[in-house]
Amino acid sequence: MGYVVSSLTNYTEENAEKVIYDQLFTGSPVLDVIKGNGNLMTGVKSAETINIINTVPIIQSQACSLNPSGSTTFTQRTVTVGKPKIDLSWCERDLETKFTQKKMAKGGNYDGLTYLKDITGETMASIAQKNRTAIWQGDTTSWNSDLSQYDGLIKLINAGIPGANTYSGTAWSEANARTATKGLAALVVADSDVYQNGNHTLKAYMSPAMAYTLRAKYLTDNLFSLVGTDAKSGMFLEGTTIPIVEDAGLAGYNYIYVIEDNNLHGATDMENEEEKYDLWFSKDDQKIYFHTEWKFGVNVAFPSRIYSYLGV
Repeated sequence: MGYVVSSLTNYTEENAEKVIYDQLFTGSPVLDVIKGNGNLMTGVKSAETINIINTVPIIQSQACSLNPSGSTTFTQRTVTVGKPKIDLSWCERDLETKFTQKKMAKGGNYDGLTYLKDITGETMASIAQKNRTAIWQGDTTSWNSDLSQYDGLIKLINAGIPGANTYSGTAWSEANARTATKGLAALVVADSDVYQNGNHTLKAYMSPAMAYTLRAKYLTDNLFSLVGTDAKSGMFLEGTTIPIVEDAGLAGYNYIYVIEDNNLHGATDMENEEEKYDLWFSKDDQKIYFHTEWKFGVNVAFPSRIYSYLGV
């Protein structure tokens, strides 16, 4: 006869959207863009290509003849998914001698987590934070298991972006913040194909710490109109219509990336797969086990259309 975990099952089914989906993959501006643009490829178990078609017509003078001139080029970039998982276990008997005993079920049949909602909620929030970081900082050669599941945008973009697309020579500091961001903005605006007179979907991604430094510089220089209506929104690269996005995944890096929305791509096996987890009681060792797994990867279609600032 099986063990009774009806209360746990009901909790999982009724709150999967809230506890799992809303927490596990939230707080990542890049992922929001990928999903919003329909650029999240599904059914990917190992790798999938971004198929790119680029047609360049040649304008000619009119004449009484047909002279085809131009080309259509097919290229591909690959999104390789990582396969992360989380395994956890608890022995409820460890709570008997602490204040936690007050909330434990009566008797000795501990087949459910005493602090179910607290533990699952905190677990998902922690995984979400790790995922936000991996989307940018992932590196399959990293010693850090949290970051070694798939390559993130920093590694992928830096490997393909042309050197001419990177503003350099100015170390990041409050005194230099406007110089660096204006220098980067000048590079972007000079590319009429990318900036298109302000008609674009470009966003400038930077860490919250960098945004704070830039905001402080604006305030020091009495440029209050550039700060925005509140402390977390409304900033643009100076002199442009490119909004600044504070992304915690870039924490620890003095990097800025200016990327068009449709240039960002992701891949997973089954969308919202991250909603599902297993939580069960094992009579073999009297422990409760937790398991969740998913597949995910990112890439960009056109590194040549991305502009960056990478410190000095």
